[in-house]
Amino acid sequence: MGLAFPLAEGAAAMATRGLSPDEIKRRAQLTFDKAEQRKLDSERAFDALRVEQVATAAKTARLRALRLAKESADAEAAAQAAAEQIAAKAAKLAAKLGAAKVAKGKTVGAAKPRAGAAAIKKAKTV
Repeated sequence: MGLAFPLAEGAAAMATRGLSPDEIKRRAQLTFDKAEQRKLDSERAFDALRVEQVATAAKTARLRALRLAKESADAEAAAQAAAEQIAAKAAKLAAKLGAAKVAKGKTVGAAKPRAGAAAIKKAKTV
């Protein structure tokens, strides 16, 4: 593992053998500029990715809020429909029972007078 670094140095020394110092500086500057450009490109790509992630998160939050509002409205409508069905069944049953009592000669809503406790005792003693 220690051999990789000295070989790289040797390869660099061989690549610049016989070149003028200005050419060596120019090549070094080009290498540095390429590395700097790659760094800037990766930062731009990361920034674009981050913007996309933020936009996706905002869209997801908006759609979630819409879905929750719709589910709430649907649940409320279902509860109201169920209450209306129960009321309709109760009214139908009350109408049916009322019609049956009227048919037997009983009036709906009129209660028979009941004898009190004193009247019951009196009837037993006689």
